[in-house]
Amino acid sequence: METRDLQTFLAVAETGSITKAAVLLERSQPSVTRTIQDLEAKLGFSLLQRAGRRVMLSDEGIAFEEEARRVLNSLTGLAARARAIATGKGRTLQVAATSAIATGVIPAALAEFAAEKLPPEIQVAQYLPNMVAQEVGSGGAEIGFSSMPLDVPGLELVRLYCANDVAALPEGDPLTEYDTVPLSAFSGRRFVTMLDPGRFQRQVSRVMEAHGVCPGPLIRTNVSYSALRLVQKTGVVSIVDPVSAYGVQLPGVVIRPIDVSVPFYWGAVAAASRPLRPLVAQLIDAVEAEARRIIPDLKILDPAQSAQTMNRGTPVAAQPSSDSQDHHRGSA
Repeated sequence: METRDLQTFLAVAETGSITKAAVLLERSQPSVTRTIQDLEAKLGFSLLQRAGRRVMLSDEGIAFEEEARRVLNSLTGLAARARAIATGKGRTLQVAATSAIATGVIPAALAEFAAEKLPPEIQVAQYLPNMVAQEVGSGGAEIGFSSMPLDVPGLELVRLYCANDVAALPEGDPLTEYDTVPLSAFSGRRFVTMLDPGRFQRQVSRVMEAHGVCPGPLIRTNVSYSALRLVQKTGVVSIVDPVSAYGVQLPGVVIRPIDVSVPFYWGAVAAASRPLRPLVAQLIDAVEAEARRIIPDLKILDPAQSAQTMNRGTPVAAQPSSDSQDHHRGSA
């Protein structure tokens, strides 16, 4: 399987058309068709299905697209890294992170570096938590910042943090009058929640059910930033992770703590077999410093105890950040 095969398949997937993919790639239509057919023969399954004049990905094609894009990005990055090494410009800094962390804290952390201290190229790619672990484990990223799951074989949990989920409210909403919003106030309200059935959504749902809180009609999204935008534009309310809430400053969105503890765990992971170079260690410190600055109740936890204690739902031994006792009101 060659790089050209993946490029051709992804061009067809993006355009939904063999003809448009051929134009994009500056190749003939029969050539693109043959490449797709040869790739399907190598893989042993169909990638495409016809829908009128357009083509759509088959179920197998949808699954393969994610892997193809990841591999192609890795190969492209490898070429860029080789050129940087050859010219003496140093290694590319590759960071994998969930959208909350990549949006909420990493940009401000990078801003703390002097320009001459940064490598010629930095890549900050956003993934789901399990994909962050895969990228770091496969060498596609040098450091990963992710929420759960973090206890992955072959990876070292370098840092671990915890802070409580918070309420995101539209400016002018009656709930903004509370310093701490009661969970019961979400009963009957149109509510933004997460699409994925993972730990974040499950925790919020369980806490609401345990307290007899039944929100009104739901809007589901898969990114916290989208939830904040929905709060901003539509006037709905939400419970979001503290990294996104305090890290993304959206006008018209007010962030308040809630009166029930719903912990959000996140941290930094690296390959256990590779020592951290100084630049990566400095980035981890800068991310932690930014998190301490913006998140009022941030706790720094012991990574060695993380897997067992979090899986049992037992509190992990924590060191409160220097800002954790400061209660403030603000918008994010």
